[in-house]
Amino acid sequence: MKNPNLSHRTLVALASGVAAAASSAADFAPVGSKATLSVEYRFESAGVVNGSPDRVYQVREWRVRRGADVVAELVASKPQPLSSTQPMEAGQQAKVQQQQAQAQKAAKQMAPMMADAQAVVAKCGDDEKCIEREVMKMGAGMAGTQQLADTQKVGAETAAVMKPGADRYQRWQGRTQKSSYSVDESWHVVHADPICMSLPKARCTHDMTRKGAGDIAPSQSPAMFEFDAHNGTLSVLLPVPMGVMSCTETHVTDEPQGTHDTPAPKGPQPCQMALRITADGKSTPSLMTAKGSWRSQTGEYTVALGAGGWHQVPGEPGRLVVRWRLTAQ
Repeated sequence: MKNPNLSHRTLVALASGVAAAASSAADFAPVGSKATLSVEYRFESAGVVNGSPDRVYQVREWRVRRGADVVAELVASKPQPLSSTQPMEAGQQAKVQQQQAQAQKAAKQMAPMMADAQAVVAKCGDDEKCIEREVMKMGAGMAGTQQLADTQKVGAETAAVMKPGADRYQRWQGRTQKSSYSVDESWHVVHADPICMSLPKARCTHDMTRKGAGDIAPSQSPAMFEFDAHNGTLSVLLPVPMGVMSCTETHVTDEPQGTHDTPAPKGPQPCQMALRITADGKSTPSLMTAKGSWRSQTGEYTVALGAGGWHQVPGEPGRLVVRWRLTAQ
């Protein structure tokens, strides 16, 4: 049965108040909470090209797979009114400008008192009783004056203006990272270099494989993300693998010996490679924005990487797929 003492207007007001209170409660994690940010980097390329403009290469065939996995542990920091990753909004900039102007106003108003205080220090030095006595004289001399009233007014204004805004952002900073990698690629080239004239059809064959797996150094720039409680978004900087990936490179060729200035390598050889993670060759991806809670997020994006492969042969254009997952406790 409905309560006759509660009007429709009262119910609406109560509902609005509850909704406002709920929306104003920022969804922050306790300081020190932990999260795990896992990222998979997978580059793949495969192709066959018959012939080349200079008619030297008859067949170029490749299959390339390179990947890295990075796991970063992050810790929640104390929430803050301003973002450490995003530019200030117009309202935030206006508040900062207002605070700067108020600080200048307060400094101007306090200038005479500061000068008097400096004079007291110059007169008394480290004599605390002298300082106390002179300060009491200053206070008695200002009692009831317009200067004191104006100073108190400016002080109250300054306290109100300098009051920080509500906490809106919480940054999660990376503490530890672990990275691993894998390399598995093969190249097959048939060419008509003049050194091959003694071979059947005057063609040489050169095959190359690269294989490797293991740990890789993590980035020196820790992974991080920042939660915006007002917009319900995350700004995420993914952890990245750094350094080089060690591998074993094996060449098999029928190219005649003694025909190269540098003999073609045969058998297993140590090699090192880098994993490209951006189209422009930079070592750090751009800051991403994702919608939703800090508790659990997943994402995926693809980067098209241009040509450039082994033996200066145009090839190996492919795509890098990046998948990431965030889980917070």
